[in-house]
Amino acid sequence: MDVSLLNKKKEKRSAKIYLTGPSELEVLKGWNFDWFELAKTENSKIYKIQSEVIEGLLMIQFIDKDFFEMKNIEISPNNFGSKGEFVNVAQVLIAYACLLSFEFNKGPYQGYLSFISKGELIDYYTDKYNAELVFRERMQISPANGLRLIKKHLNIDL
Repeated sequence: MDVSLLNKKKEKRSAKIYLTGPSELEVLKGWNFDWFELAKTENSKIYKIQSEVIEGLLMIQFIDKDFFEMKNIEISPNNFGSKGEFVNVAQVLIAYACLLSFEFNKGPYQGYLSFISKGELIDYYTDKYNAELVFRERMQISPANGLRLIKKHLNIDL
């Protein structure tokens, strides 16, 4: 899928989101997660957002055939903090996960993006993505809020 990344000056750069595998993830250096090991997780898929290099990664894991959860998301070290090149990598990846929730999640789960947040990030996900705290650290983005994110960050109307 074609997407746009924004630098600090709000200039757009073209990027793509692809399904990726262990061979591309083995060479990553300086990331917080060991994506090569994560790629070995059963019933999971890893997506990368890439311009010239991998700018961020997203892992989803199927709990059953009708429902997946967002398990991991990380922006590349070159996008960390105030010195980062692109400012919207995480937003684009979360919007993409919301899009996948309409495709892969079935029945009453369709359109819901579920994930477990670290405690210190709960307020961030609530404020930034309108995620709702469901139980302890389990959060979800509702279909209505997911559609808003998809429209805003992927420029798609469903």
